[in-house]
Amino acid sequence: MLAGTGVGRVGYVNKIGLTPASARQTGSRWGVDSGQYTQSRFGMRGTEDLGGGLKANFVLEGGLTIDNGASGQGGATFGRRTTIGLTGSAGTIELGRRKDYTDIIAVQFATTTRMLPFTAKAHANNLDRATGSRGNNMAFYLTPEWNGFQGNLAYAFGERAGDFRNGRAFGFGGTYKNGPFAIGAAYWQSHKGNVVAAAGTTPASNSSSDDGATSGAGCNTAALGSSGDTCLKVIVVGASYKLGDALLRGQYSHVSQPLVNASSGAAPNFATIFSASAGSAAFTAGGINNRKANVFDLGVDYKLGQWLLKGAVIHSRYDFIGASNSGKLTVLAAGADYNLTRRTLLYGMAGVMKASDMYSPGLTANGAPGVDNSQMAMMAGVLHRF
Repeated sequence: MLAGTGVGRVGYVNKIGLTPASARQTGSRWGVDSGQYTQSRFGMRGTEDLGGGLKANFVLEGGLTIDNGASGQGGATFGRRTTIGLTGSAGTIELGRRKDYTDIIAVQFATTTRMLPFTAKAHANNLDRATGSRGNNMAFYLTPEWNGFQGNLAYAFGERAGDFRNGRAFGFGGTYKNGPFAIGAAYWQSHKGNVVAAAGTTPASNSSSDDGATSGAGCNTAALGSSGDTCLKVIVVGASYKLGDALLRGQYSHVSQPLVNASSGAAPNFATIFSASAGSAAFTAGGINNRKANVFDLGVDYKLGQWLLKGAVIHSRYDFIGASNSGKLTVLAAGADYNLTRRTLLYGMAGVMKASDMYSPGLTANGAPGVDNSQMAMMAGVLHRF
């Protein structure tokens, strides 16, 4: 069966730092972009009944950008998901490339999938995997549902001869549902692969099975640790409660980069440096001196006829080695969906981010605000599924 999702939007972002990076000037940006509500994608999936309650299944799915036709996930043809598996009374086992259970927790309890354009950077540059990261070479097991509980085990092989730990990753989690209430938790751990280039260079070569490892300095800097060392640990806990037409949700994430071990000064050098690359530079989310991060994500969805109204607040704190103050990012976002049909909807959203004691990573992927510590964005678009 062919399946896909097309998403396009028109958007505005203010206070984007202009080049060169050290300049104080900022400017606004209007543009047509792909995805944002969710990523545009195209693929195939299918199942076959093998009898006795056992079914075989496969998924091939690739991301793409509507505005210019390029492939997502670094150009991989089916970079979103490539799995083959079996489902029966003992649960589901899948082999291949896919997201781990932290994504299942985020879909249920975080506001990331409802406010996707404004969430990844405030979620520790997506180190907590709330907007989705994938593992290659993964064996993924999902239990049947037992009285409202479902559990998971996942292991992504590093596939390095003579070094079992090199580039591997693993995780586990579970969810419990009882009437209007649900709660869940997940853990994920990545081990360093062979890194040829330091974080922030192009191209960077990282052999880790976890493609999310490249979004943080801990797993992606050649000078930190050795291949096979634990470079990322993620713990997520979430809960939700349905109250009439409203769904209240919340998630807490704790991220640590055990290999990050050196100070880069007591505070950001705002006098001469006005922006820095998240995931690599000092005093950025997931950067070279960001040892730990804590993310608090609260939101509400309210169903009103064909409308779905959404609101979110995300606050994250960053422990920078040698700094006396934690870095802080706060995002406020609101949006609305209008369902034209079961498969097509119109959407709009707006958000604002404020940073303190750290460099702002920017509210969206379109650019950080340079010398300014706040940024606002708004957008409207259409989504169609087939």
